[in-house]
Amino acid sequence: MKKLLLSSAALVFAAVGFAQNNYDITQQWGNGNSAVIDQEGNSNSNTIYQQGDFNIATTTQWGVGNMNETESIGNSNEAYVDQWGMSNENTTSQQGDGNYAFVDQDGTTNFNEQLQVGDFNEAESTQLGIDNFAYQEQVGTINWAVNDQSGNANVAYQLQNGDWNWAFNTQSGSGNFAFQFQDGDVHTASNDQAGDNNETWQIQLGDFHVAYDGSYGNNNYVDVFQAGSGHYHSGLQFGNDNTIVVTQNDL
Repeated sequence: MKKLLLSSAALVFAAVGFAQNNYDITQQWGNGNSAVIDQEGNSNSNTIYQQGDFNIATTTQWGVGNMNETESIGNSNEAYVDQWGMSNENTTSQQGDGNYAFVDQDGTTNFNEQLQVGDFNEAESTQLGIDNFAYQEQVGTINWAVNDQSGNANVAYQLQNGDWNWAFNTQSGSGNFAFQFQDGDVHTASNDQAGDNNETWQIQLGDFHVAYDGSYGNNNYVDVFQAGSGHYHSGLQFGNDNTIVVTQNDL
């Protein structure tokens, strides 16, 4: 991975020497909005649209062929995007008030998408490596989603529908998959994967569920389903080819 990143970095340095053809469209409708764009390199693309009052959007692109789209409709939303490398892509959409979004992509052909509908939600995504994919969707109030990917070809989905839900995902390695779905209020889901080709599903329906999972090795599988109210699960796997399947339901 280090060799690949160094190769990408070399290409980026070469491209920066011929900095040109960067593209930006920024539109602001309202009062007290702020947009800051810094593009260094070649063929980077950025679009920012803010409608409302006191929104903040910052985009930094350093490299070749990076793409970002930020849309904030409402008041006092914040969106920060940092892209370093080649052909990274991000889309952030905020609809509501007081939402916060942060994206940091370092590497090549990473993809991230964030959708926030509601108020005071927070989504953070960090991608280091090649071909990582993340999708974060928050519908409701005061939800928090954090994604951290280091390696290659990792995939993460974080979907929150309700209020006061927390979802955390960390992936280190290659080919890991995580799906976290929360419907209801005050759920906590945490997933940590270190290794290759691990797969985790955490589905929480109802209120007040907790799920903690860690997979350390290769080809481990976790499937957690919680429905009703107040269920708790904690699972750890060390090694290869392990499986955990948990169903907790009081409906």
